[in-house]
Amino acid sequence: YLAGRLRETMGGRLLLAKVARFDPDKRWLGAMEGVAEMRRMGLSPLLIMKGGIEPHGAEVMHHADNLGLRVHHVFADDRNPESCLRAICEASNGADVLNVRFYVPENLLRALYRAADVVLANSGREPFGLVGLEVMASGGVAFTGATGEEYAKSFENSIVIETDDPREVAAAAAHLRANPALAEALRHRGRETAREYTWARVIDFLKIRLQFLGLAQGWGVTSEG
Repeated sequence: YLAGRLRETMGGRLLLAKVARFDPDKRWLGAMEGVAEMRRMGLSPLLIMKGGIEPHGAEVMHHADNLGLRVHHVFADDRNPESCLRAICEASNGADVLNVRFYVPENLLRALYRAADVVLANSGREPFGLVGLEVMASGGVAFTGATGEEYAKSFENSIVIETDDPREVAAAAAHLRANPALAEALRHRGRETAREYTWARVIDFLKIRLQFLGLAQGWGVTSEG
């Protein structure tokens, strides 16, 4: 119900989310440029963002200001999801970007992913690539980078952003906005994909891989156990 309340409060705006460390590899500057481009296109975007404590965050805020984006910093009195959601909703009026400055509880994070029209997980370099799967498991639409997320199939279960041009993000977001059936299909197929990557299945695959590596090193074959 948290996701529903968030969507209802935003009044039909194009809702985006981004959660990552403040690192240039996470394409934060491009995210700000993408929001500015969407605003120019008349899409009425609102980016809810949660960064870290890294120095790059100051550069991101400065860049947003130079682009003319209205950034509201959001604080909450406690970690209660209701209080956190209330703080986000109250800060949204007149904002293009909400910079969340508090710890986001897990259930609120999942609700944010589910409520957002787009979750920006399009890093320029991604060593793990799990965020897209987390978004899919939450019922969200993940925009990943072309950084080795083999589970991501563009326009099947996600959108794969192949360049660092913010217009690519804006164009894809506009396309989903105009095609709600496609957006819903991506959510559905994303959840199906996430179920294929549960820990139980991943561990089974890892055992097979380790067995192969062992054979390659000349280890003897042993029975499973």
